[in-house]
Amino acid sequence: MAQDDAMPRDRPSRWAGSEVAVGVLHHGSNFHPLGEELIFDLLRLPAGQIYEGSEEDGTIDVQLVYRSAPLRFALKPRLTAKVQINTAGRTSFASFGAEWRQHIFRGPVYGQIGIGLTVHDGYRFTPDPFEPGLPIGQARRRYAIYRTHTSFGSQLLFNPNASLGVRLDKRWAIEATWEHFSHRQLFSLQNPGLDSLGLRLVRTFGPRR
Repeated sequence: MAQDDAMPRDRPSRWAGSEVAVGVLHHGSNFHPLGEELIFDLLRLPAGQIYEGSEEDGTIDVQLVYRSAPLRFALKPRLTAKVQINTAGRTSFASFGAEWRQHIFRGPVYGQIGIGLTVHDGYRFTPDPFEPGLPIGQARRRYAIYRTHTSFGSQLLFNPNASLGVRLDKRWAIEATWEHFSHRQLFSLQNPGLDSLGLRLVRTFGPRR
């Protein structure tokens, strides 16, 4: 048997260089570095009061991510698809976009920025619980929604995002991530936005052996 046939060799794979990831994120982290000023608000309101746009804060999301291998143009973006599912029955998001990665001094630490378009299963505008003439039962149901769900002002949102990652080896990495969802008042004046912070475990696919 020839030596080349006896030795294992790498075979090309259509998945080589692509990635999948799973993350856990704090939904509604009230952290928005792209705003007019850095926001990281820890103020606690009295019991029974909430800020408009903070109705969903403090719940937990599970995020599933797919990234393509780097494309060979425009600073080598990765096409990215994400599903961010809220575990408390609040708003969930599905996004498609691109992300750009840069390793620091070619080491294991890297930074990543991205942008995407998002659709969600929540409310463009929550139903008005204070509408005159509502039956009391319907008013109470609407008020429960008003207290626990955010009015995003649009079903289509933008998803700027950023991550800081550390490669553990050729296959695995851990990322700290920030995700933002809003529409910059392009589709209505209602635009509270929502931010999430969390951690992801990333699996990179390589050539088959």
